[in-house]
Amino acid sequence: MIRYHCRSCGAQLEVRVPFKGRLVWTIDVDDPDFGSRFPEPRGDYGAAKVICSADPLHTTGFQLIDGSVERDLASKVWD
Repeated sequence: MIRYHCRSCGAQLEVRVPFKGRLVWTIDVDDPDFGSRFPEPRGDYGAAKVICSADPLHTTGFQLIDGSVERDLASKVWD
């Protein structure tokens, strides 16, 4: 079983998206629970990246592939 934590220090992982703009949620007329859907970003944003919550410079051992957190097999932290 893979544990999803920073392989360098054990801290929690985060997904960070560099973003300049605003997030917009559309409220469904039949379901006001807008928190159940991912918001639509409006503006310029960069690629999402998995980072360490304690130190964004750590090598976490993970990467995002098509929106899924996967092991980064090229990372030396798995050796």
